[in-house]
Amino acid sequence: MNTPDKIELVLVFRHEPEDEEIFSERVDAVKAGDYYKLVHVPAFAPNIAYGDIVKVEYDDGEYYFDELIEESGFSVIHVIIWDAQAKHSVISMLTQLHCGVNTNVADDYMVISVPPAAQYPPIRTYLTEQKEQGGIDFGETCLSGIHRVQLE
Repeated sequence: MNTPDKIELVLVFRHEPEDEEIFSERVDAVKAGDYYKLVHVPAFAPNIAYGDIVKVEYDDGEYYFDELIEESGFSVIHVIIWDAQAKHSVISMLTQLHCGVNTNVADDYMVISVPPAAQYPPIRTYLTEQKEQGGIDFGETCLSGIHRVQLE
């Protein structure tokens, strides 16, 4: 099959393994040999990050995520803002810690992309402190092997 250089990849997931409801989102991906590389950070889907190389399955005119082939080293954190006044300082600090911050999903929701070269422990410490102060909540939805090792 002749595959395109760029696709819109459908990610299908559950928020919790025991959930019955299934969600989906779409991200762009570009051809990388026999596979595809994500060129956008998933806003909701867990366990996948910017730059990951994935195997896709073509079904009924759409390309679906099949399996992770190679981890990029990027991590993804989802942040919910409880205190609107905390938002700008959180964005500023995460940017200083070399993270990419997407605030375009919703006013009270941010998607954080942590590059492989970033030191993860200060990021987690900062977010934990903000959570304890009641300004935010966060979830590490895709923690790369690089960043897991830094936490050991």
